[in-house]
Amino acid sequence: MRIGLDPRSARWISTRIGIVGAGMAVAFALVGARAVYLQAVRAEQLGSMARDQYVRQIEQKPRRGSITDRNGQLLAKSAEAESVFLDPREFPASRGRDLARLARTLQVDPKALERRVAQRGRFAWVKRRVSEDEANQVRALHLAGVDFVKETRRYYPAREVAGQVLGFVGDDGEGLEGVERAWDDSLQGESSHISLLRDAHGRSLLGEAPSPGRTLEGARVELTIDQGLQVATERALARAVEQAHAVSGMAVAVNPATGEILALANVPLLNPNVPRREDMRNRAVLDLFEPGSTMKTFVLARALEEGKLKPNEVLFCENGVFPVGGHVVHDHKGLGWATPARVMSASSNICAAKIGIRLGRDRLQQALLAFGLGEHTQVGIPGEPRGAVPYPRPEISLATMSFGQGLSATALQITMAMASIANGGVLVKPWLVRRVVDPATDEVLEEAVPTPVRRAVSPETAAQVTRWLVGVVEEPDGTGRRARLEGWRVAGKTGTAQKADPGGGYSADRHFSSFVGFAPASEPRVAIGVFVDEPRGEIYGGEVAAPVFREIAEFALKAKGVRPSGPPQPAWPPSRPRDRDGPLALPAEPAPRTAPLAGPGVAVPALEGLPARAALRLLEATDLDADVRGTGRVVAQVPRAGNVVGRGSRVRLVLAPPG
Repeated sequence: MRIGLDPRSARWISTRIGIVGAGMAVAFALVGARAVYLQAVRAEQLGSMARDQYVRQIEQKPRRGSITDRNGQLLAKSAEAESVFLDPREFPASRGRDLARLARTLQVDPKALERRVAQRGRFAWVKRRVSEDEANQVRALHLAGVDFVKETRRYYPAREVAGQVLGFVGDDGEGLEGVERAWDDSLQGESSHISLLRDAHGRSLLGEAPSPGRTLEGARVELTIDQGLQVATERALARAVEQAHAVSGMAVAVNPATGEILALANVPLLNPNVPRREDMRNRAVLDLFEPGSTMKTFVLARALEEGKLKPNEVLFCENGVFPVGGHVVHDHKGLGWATPARVMSASSNICAAKIGIRLGRDRLQQALLAFGLGEHTQVGIPGEPRGAVPYPRPEISLATMSFGQGLSATALQITMAMASIANGGVLVKPWLVRRVVDPATDEVLEEAVPTPVRRAVSPETAAQVTRWLVGVVEEPDGTGRRARLEGWRVAGKTGTAQKADPGGGYSADRHFSSFVGFAPASEPRVAIGVFVDEPRGEIYGGEVAAPVFREIAEFALKAKGVRPSGPPQPAWPPSRPRDRDGPLALPAEPAPRTAPLAGPGVAVPALEGLPARAALRLLEATDLDADVRGTGRVVAQVPRAGNVVGRGSRVRLVLAPPG
């Protein structure tokens, strides 16, 4: 029997089949569109999300690069240290007692530690970069929630040596002061990234090997500083500041031909391992002061260069009293008629003022600017000021600026200005960093070179001014007599400036004393500036600063192996001991023998205070052999520094560990 569908039912079935088919077609179209959208449009985003499920990128910071002196002696280095942290959620309920034990063990403020722990979160620092003994003591407490993490710790093996120059770093390893800050990018190095894979339980697995060793340490920064000379400079300056009961002191030693800074000292000293805020300032580069009579050097030089002063002319110095613009200029010792050489050696304010008036306002200002005053030296230390050389509009300003009052400069600026006289009249840029080196490959990344800034005066003018500066030291009544060296001629200038009072005018009992010069005068190897702030008792630069110059210069010349030049000048005798209320007097050391032996010879360098390796390197450079006794630093040497011996002679070194 045949069963058939009526036309109406057949049409309904066909309609339903069509609807289902259309629905399936739309569904497939939507799925396809979604697939295209996910795989084409959002492929990168979704891929990144997927990778984040199982891959983690962690940053691996390199160890901070080291800092050395010019001879490779280590001044700053980083080493691994442990830092203590805790998870407040895992810390026991008896938190108060355990926190007190932890704070007492690590010598941290217990209340500050409680505040850190009270904050929400799973992490709180207890103390960063602890010593090995402290870490062991914390482990012995067996406190839940307390753990350790490895960090790097910056340390300075020479302690106070060049402390303000080096600066220091913060808790996160960034440079905060000095070279550490100025060359932070080079010292930090380049971070690397390591991929970590995570399993299904979220546990991390190392996905790739760490980066090569060369990327894990920052660059090595090699300074122009000579550690031996730096130590000698700091010691001499510290004694002078103590004896003068002064507020502070600064000293700069440079190679006048190249501009390399060989020593840069500030007193009070700074130990970067435990920096004290009040001692952080690199005064020699950052502090401005009115320089005083050292400026006469540059005023007379420019007047001679401009033809406003003749080498042998005679000037009337008014017997010590000179009215100018409603004011009166005084000399500390009245002079009548005097040549420029006599004006320089006796340091006459009055005749310096007359020479400045001859130059005129424009030329006087340009004279001081030509020697680098009033502009940045560009040594690289952040925050270096320009100083001020104002236009001397009032007549009294024209007079006072001629002898160094009414303008401001830094110790480094003044020393570089004197270095330009020493090198024949060219102002050169000072530099503190010789090279930046990749520690893994020894590839030189950056290297400084001598950079002339401008010619300040002609070689002939510089030579004439040098002769006048020698007179400052060698004339019987020269103000710089105490800078004399036995065996070398010294050229230099004293300065004693009254300090400005905050309320206006100048103080009667607050002074800034200085001596700036170079040696040997005929072929200068070192230019040195010594500056003492607010000495008590003796206030004149020739009494306070000149002896420091002599000590630094003697060490520098002997360390460099510079043979005595010309007939020896008798060293100025040290002051006699004073009563207990006055400055301390140190006994004079016996003068080293400087007469040359028969045949070719070499001066024994000063080695005391140097590490053994540096001493041996210095002896090798001067063609001498060593007989070493002990370990550590040199505490004694035979023959003494400065003795002239035959090349190949043996020098006995007695070493002892640093105390």
